[in-house]
Amino acid sequence: MVIQSMIVDLNLKGKHVIVVGGGTEGMRKVNALLGQGCSKITVISDRFNKYLRDQEKAGKIEAVRMKVKDAGSALDAYDRPFMVLASTDDRELNRRLCQKGREKGAFVYSVDDPAYSDFSYASVINIEGVMQVAISTSGKSPIMARQIRIRAERVLKRIIKKSDIENARLQEFARNAARPRLQTVEQRKEFLYSIIRDARIQKLIKEDRIEEAKRATLELLEEWVEKKSK
Repeated sequence: MVIQSMIVDLNLKGKHVIVVGGGTEGMRKVNALLGQGCSKITVISDRFNKYLRDQEKAGKIEAVRMKVKDAGSALDAYDRPFMVLASTDDRELNRRLCQKGREKGAFVYSVDDPAYSDFSYASVINIEGVMQVAISTSGKSPIMARQIRIRAERVLKRIIKKSDIENARLQEFARNAARPRLQTVEQRKEFLYSIIRDARIQKLIKEDRIEEAKRATLELLEEWVEKKSK
């Protein structure tokens, strides 16, 4: 029997994530969190490389300077963090930090220790911050996941067009506009599909006339609202 893992895209906006360890792994985790729009990132470490120092200066992370072996006591200062990422080179310490995080109700991750983590990190292809494609081996081989990501990224960047990216952005705009106007999920879904099928809107997108495409979308929405009110 093949057991499939579930890859999810967590919403980290408004969430607090604690990263313990300021080395290469800690830096990678911070970089990934910043790319997901995480609202508050606390890094606990006794060493911070230039990248992390720059993020601290820019106000993007909170830096707590202390020995990582004492990080468990530092966690006590935080009330219900959303996630704790233990990224030190000491497996037993990472496990203790994860246990402390679980006690606080957080999701936890221990670097290179999938059996003790609540989730595994996928190797992510990020296209203009709009589309993400995740490749995961469920922790069996992060190295192979990265190797496949590199090869897949070349292909995806060829087949995903600029109009696809703009359509995704327009869909978000349209969904926000439709939510208070169209009462049911099914109505909103039909409306969103109609945008993709609308020749005028798609022509505007291909011609990079995005503001005009938005106005055309709002006009289409008015037609939908009028039709549904009859």
